Amino acid sequence: MKGAIRKVAIIAAVALVVLIVGIVLAIIFHVLLDVLYIFLMLLAALMVVGTLLQVLSVVALIRAISTVREEVKPLLASVQETVGIVKDTAQTAGHTVKTVSNAAQLTGEIALAPSVRAVAAVVAGQEMVRVFFGKGHTRTRADKRRKEQLKAIEAMERTNPDAITAGALGGVKPGEEASNGAYGIGR
Repeated sequence: MKGAIRKVAIIAAVALVVLIVGIVLAIIFHVLLDVLYIFLMLLAALMVVGTLLQVLSVVALIRAISTVREEVKPLLASVQETVGIVKDTAQTAGHTVKTVSNAAQLTGEIALAPSVRAVAAVVAGQEMVRVFFGKGHTRTRADKRRKEQLKAIEAMERTNPDAITAGALGGVKPGEEASNGAYGIGR
């Protein structure tokens, strides 16, 4: 690239030197007006050539555009065909999803719903038996967890007495319950 720029610069410098020398010689021999007319004719000829080249480039551009249009038509047809195939595939996938959804709903209605009802009835029966034959009140899971936590805290306190304070338990020391019972449930 540097070599081409250097060649263009040398040619431009030589042309400028020849032009200056030509103008000086035309002044010396008193033919400056004739040289001016010759330059004007050369510039007019170059302008005609430039205009013809622009017309040829516009014609080439029009041909290129028409060629691209001819090539794009089959591509658009192919894209439309592909879109149709994708649309059909999406519809098939939608039908498959609907079928799977219906099968899952049927399974839930036939197999799961009765089993869930049966388990709920068994758990309710157990709670009723606990209420009638137990200490007179139900133990919730939260009560059971609270007692397990208190046992764990007591075990930690035995190993490290400074680790747990009464403030961390909300004012209730391990092994004690609040005055109205745990979580407000009386005995």
